[in-house]
Amino acid sequence: MAFCTKCGTQLYENEIHTCMAEQPPAGAAAPATAAPMITTAREQLARVDRHKILNLLKRPMSALQLRGDSDLLYGLLGIIASLVGFVLWSWSFKHQLIKALITQFGGRLDDYEESYSSASEYLPIVNHMLVLGLVSLIVILAAVFLLGSKLGAQRHGWKDSLVKLGGLQWITGAALILSALVMFVSVKFSFVLLLTTVIATLVLTLYAGIEMFRIHRDRAVWFIGAVVLIQVVAVLLVFNSFGAEMVDELKEMGGGLF
Repeated sequence: MAFCTKCGTQLYENEIHTCMAEQPPAGAAAPATAAPMITTAREQLARVDRHKILNLLKRPMSALQLRGDSDLLYGLLGIIASLVGFVLWSWSFKHQLIKALITQFGGRLDDYEESYSSASEYLPIVNHMLVLGLVSLIVILAAVFLLGSKLGAQRHGWKDSLVKLGGLQWITGAALILSALVMFVSVKFSFVLLLTTVIATLVLTLYAGIEMFRIHRDRAVWFIGAVVLIQVVAVLLVFNSFGAEMVDELKEMGGGLF
């Protein structure tokens, strides 16, 4: 009678034995596969060229020189920067709005943190604006890509288009962050800066789309009109979904919160 020298299992003649002692533990493979993924993400972020980002901020149209196979990260980070900037502006607006309501209804700024926490539950502005910003970005990028591919003389793959159009958003993100900071100094000037940024971003994206896809001037008018119309309809639909809710919440706050 024979036994395995490692696990002690009895061995039978003509039987193939798989020693359990040599098998790795069930959870041992997970860290080995997760570690390379984390390392890869860190390596990609470490390889980000700051000079290229500065160039995209100084010369936004240089984004048209980005390539989908080598510069994908810059396009994605540009989109994220734009979205983060819009969320920060929304948070700063919410902060100033609640502060003004506390003052208007006789609340004491000494209890600002407690009042802000209570009022914040009635005003999910940041969540709503996050949805609005995300939908707005997706719609304009998709509209420019689809209509540009249809009306233009030059074709681009979706990855190249995403990188080029996403690279344009770096300047938008920087302007929105600046607008969020200005909110704590002047609410009116912050709104002016926000509106200017939104219009400038739309114009820049449309111009980049015309250049990218080489849309003839006879078709450029249709391209611009269609993209603007799609963008406006999308924004109105999203805003209408929570606009009435925000008004009701403001009325409820004014009625008895403070």
